[in-house]
Amino acid sequence: IIGDRVRQFRSEQGLSQMRLAELLQLEGMECSDLTVLRIEKGQRFVPDYEIKVLAKVLAVTYSDLLDGKTEHN
Repeated sequence: IIGDRVRQFRSEQGLSQMRLAELLQLEGMECSDLTVLRIEKGQRFVPDYEIKVLAKVLAVTYSDLLDGKTEHN
């Protein structure tokens, strides 16, 4: 569900998949650039605790990731 939104926010911030993975690792999430790729392609389930870390690292809300509604939409 959140793959397209993760890709959008990552791209808007100029982050590579590798850099996003590094930032997620710093927050305690086991992640690689392949993990980010699978999330973005919708090939990997993302549990709620990982959504929390993704939102923090990408500086967005849970709602931004889950329902696609943002203040700049």
